[in-house]
Amino acid sequence: MDKGTLLLLLEKFRQGACSPEEEALLYKWLDALDAEDTLPALSADEIQTIKMNMQEQIWPKTVNRYRRIGLRIARVAAVIVPLVISGYFVQRFFHRNHRLAPAGMAWQTVKNNSGQLQKIVLPDQSVAVVGPYSTIEYPTHFPDDARPVKIREGKAFFDVVKDTRPFSVEDNSGVRTTVLGTSFTVEASKSMHISRIAVATGKVQVEQKGFATAVLGPSQRLTFREQSIEKDSIAATDLLAWTNGEIILRNATLQELLLTIKNQYGITTTTALNTNQGNYNLHIPATMTLQEVLDIVEKISYRPKIQFTMQDKQLIVN
Repeated sequence: MDKGTLLLLLEKFRQGACSPEEEALLYKWLDALDAEDTLPALSADEIQTIKMNMQEQIWPKTVNRYRRIGLRIARVAAVIVPLVISGYFVQRFFHRNHRLAPAGMAWQTVKNNSGQLQKIVLPDQSVAVVGPYSTIEYPTHFPDDARPVKIREGKAFFDVVKDTRPFSVEDNSGVRTTVLGTSFTVEASKSMHISRIAVATGKVQVEQKGFATAVLGPSQRLTFREQSIEKDSIAATDLLAWTNGEIILRNATLQELLLTIKNQYGITTTTALNTNQGNYNLHIPATMTLQEVLDIVEKISYRPKIQFTMQDKQLIVN
């Protein structure tokens, strides 16, 4: 790669305008630096000075692998590009491979196997309300630059304290919600291939590979399904109802109904029906038994009319 092309690609990378092919070319160029013998040699003092500057700007506490990458970049930067551009490039390289949290971090798992809500105080004093039969994970201590949380299954409400460190919640499908200080609900089901984020206060940023980044405000909701994404609104009272011991559904599809049953009672379901159909409305206490809820749903259901059968701890919907 000639100098002019390299400078152009580095500048495009800095502005976030690189195509996937151009970004791949830059990373290939980075990996080939160790075998490049055509770059002018630098004195030991110059190398040490550049290395220290790179470490101070990019990796205050790095491991040997990343020091080696930093030195490779520094050799080129000192000759053909401004140090700040190379620094940014390497920082992005580091970020690409470590999105959520530093390796080796100790995580704590909270698995709520009861039908009750479970309140958890996180290391930064933010509060998580973990729904029935739901599982979240979080570090025993948040690092200096992030507050990562994972939701493995189920539903959780987060009331986040303000902090300069971003607070992020990521589910198994890769949907990631990031905030600085706000309150919101995250709902995820691996078996049903659905992720949902709803905001009570403040704003959140939602990311998922293959979809444009979205920003949600109060009473806004985003739902990810296997091949689609839907943005709508939800009343604050409905959004928070489950944290107050109520089950509220308004104009819900069969999929949303089955997701609610799964989250509240920990029951998996199977059906051959079109789960995008239905128009279900419920407002009942969460203390009702599963059978009581199923009896009500059978009576009010139409288009399609449904019946429930329990078989080997699995709910069959016909």
